[in-house]
Amino acid sequence: MSTNSWLRVILAIWVIGFLVIACGPALAGDGIVGTLAGGAIGLVLGSVLLVPWLLGVGGLLVLIRLTNPARDDRYPRLRDRR
Repeated sequence: MSTNSWLRVILAIWVIGFLVIACGPALAGDGIVGTLAGGAIGLVLGSVLLVPWLLGVGGLLVLIRLTNPARDDRYPRLRDRR
């Protein structure tokens, strides 16, 4: 796999991992009290990890753009009309 492909896999894991960490406690709670406590824990974890998560997503997107191979055939129909 190329570097670009690995970065895309890491980005997917990064996004899904944040959702699991932030929403997992609320989903794992048993009953109304457990769900409320899990939601509070998830809110705290999600709030604390939001800025590092955003920085990670931004950094991974920049790296994906930088490692994207250049292609001339991206828009072949537009090139043929000239």
